[in-house]
Amino acid sequence: MVWKRGVLALCAAVLVAAVQEPYVLPMHEPGTPLSGRFLHITDMHLDSGYKEDSAVVSSCHHNKPHDKHGGEWRAGHWGTPVSDCDSPLRLGNATLDWVARNWNVTSADRHESVQPKDMFDFVLWTGDSARHDQDPLVPRTGEQTLEANRFAVDLMERTFPDIPIVPNIGNNDIALHNIMPRGPNKELRQFLDIWRKHIPEDQTKTFLEGGYFAKDLIPDHLGVLSLNTLYFFDSNKGVDGCPKRRRYMSRDEADIGTLQLEWMTQQLLHYRRRNMQVHIIGHVPATAGNYFPRCFDVYTELVLRFQDTIVGQHFGHMNLDMFFIQESTLATDSSERKTRVSNMPVLMKRVEEDLRLDYESLPGRARTNMDYYAAFYVSPGVIPTYYPSVRVWTYNTTPVHDNRPGMLHIAEEDEAALLDHVRFDSCTPDDTDPDCAQDAPTLLAAEPSDASTQKKQRQHSRPKRRSRHRHHKLPRYASPDAPVRKNTFLTPLGYSQWVLDLPKANKVYEKTLRNNGSAAAAALQLDFDLEYATYPGTTLWHEYFDDEETPASAMQRHHHRLPSQHHIPVPRHLLERKLRQLRMDSPLKCHEGGCHVRRRVRHLSEYELQDMTLRSVMDWARRLVLSRRLWRRFVHRMYANSLLNA
Repeated sequence: MVWKRGVLALCAAVLVAAVQEPYVLPMHEPGTPLSGRFLHITDMHLDSGYKEDSAVVSSCHHNKPHDKHGGEWRAGHWGTPVSDCDSPLRLGNATLDWVARNWNVTSADRHESVQPKDMFDFVLWTGDSARHDQDPLVPRTGEQTLEANRFAVDLMERTFPDIPIVPNIGNNDIALHNIMPRGPNKELRQFLDIWRKHIPEDQTKTFLEGGYFAKDLIPDHLGVLSLNTLYFFDSNKGVDGCPKRRRYMSRDEADIGTLQLEWMTQQLLHYRRRNMQVHIIGHVPATAGNYFPRCFDVYTELVLRFQDTIVGQHFGHMNLDMFFIQESTLATDSSERKTRVSNMPVLMKRVEEDLRLDYESLPGRARTNMDYYAAFYVSPGVIPTYYPSVRVWTYNTTPVHDNRPGMLHIAEEDEAALLDHVRFDSCTPDDTDPDCAQDAPTLLAAEPSDASTQKKQRQHSRPKRRSRHRHHKLPRYASPDAPVRKNTFLTPLGYSQWVLDLPKANKVYEKTLRNNGSAAAAALQLDFDLEYATYPGTTLWHEYFDDEETPASAMQRHHHRLPSQHHIPVPRHLLERKLRQLRMDSPLKCHEGGCHVRRRVRHLSEYELQDMTLRSVMDWARRLVLSRRLWRRFVHRMYANSLLNA
């Protein structure tokens, strides 16, 4: 019996040692760890003119009688799902109230001593706080747009008073929908005024010129680039679409999209020299169907060439739940590349079909050169175009000690080559180089030449591109040990997606109002539901596993060997709420050999991603197109499960 007690003691000691301590921020109070979480929220589209019980065909603005044109469809209290209506102010308030109520908690599990005291380490907020301008009877004014943004930033600051917030300009946040010329201008000065707390002072001049800025999130470790994607967006008629900049041209003559790419290159070089990682955020996703051809091509190549520095890319705008795989032109030989040519305009095509073709075209795992790939994520918004949604990410906070090489060397010729690639700044007035000609082809081969047809034929997926030898001369910063490739400090571990069942919430309000009166109805709070999580079941439900299993058996689970061990992907009370909805006491079924996740809740963690490294995400894409069941579920989730009730 003595030897058994010794073995158990040894197991317990090993288990304690397996718990990885999270990194502690120097600027925080002593002993306060990072939470290992951050929030991504987008597309609130707040509408102060939203009227409950108004006709949906009027953008939820007018009280119209029933008629044969759909006037009988009435606006709901919390919002109107699967419609063209924007969000009532109460939906924005209730959404952030739910976040504050449910994520500002300390877990009561056995690892309470290392749990965070704050909700999130930072908040990524990717624009479109103002309503659409789609009601001809109630046209949107510039002052209303500004007021919506003031309301939104006040709401964010009240909800996250001590948490870094990174704002971003959306295409509906400006007076003229989609149209923003180069700054300085009135709107950028207004944004600087209302966002002053969130834009570093040394970025003020940059922001006034173009509405983009850089910000440190974790000192000496993690930063963020907030891009103004309106300068890449091909619906913006106030810019020229990142054309080449000549050396003899003054900076004032250059297109603002080209200047933003130059600035982005310089910032990435700066962060790399500091050996830091960077998140990139923007409103409009970096797809060929959204960006000007040259903006798209240069942005994509730039991102791929700083693979060891960029740890994540996050966008909104599309109100869909998707992820994209970016591929370098050098990934495969141009003669072997599968091309997808369609004469159907993107807007007339179901986006999931295009996305599936994109996933199917990925090379096999063994034939993939990971240096040539990256991924970015599109999050659905709060607006009830589908169902309102928010996303909570987790990341690795276990620091790598004594493994920081310091300032990484970047050769001057490499820096010059990258900047020349971005701006084509290698021409002289009498240069005969074809690339210096006004009509020189871009790095993106656009066929056919007619611009109107071009727009229709561009896909959201990777287009056919022309091979260029000059690409080989550019530096490529990629490493298998980078956080985007290896699960280490700052690596994204996964996310949980939260969705509001809006029809149900409206029915509950109406029933409460009818049975209990207006006071009781006004006191109601919204509850978002866990739609899915990318984590394995053993990670999502790990507290339940810890309750059921002995220390010796728990040691055998992969969960305890992951950096995610020290943090809680989803607070336990939210998981308990989900179990109550399903009338379950436990998510686990246990027997002599151990425990496993029950079938009824297995769909919540069916993606089983150990982390969000690039290889894991690419394998995820491959599995989606190989399984009809997974793909069908993925498509439903793409529309925030709103199709299930359609």
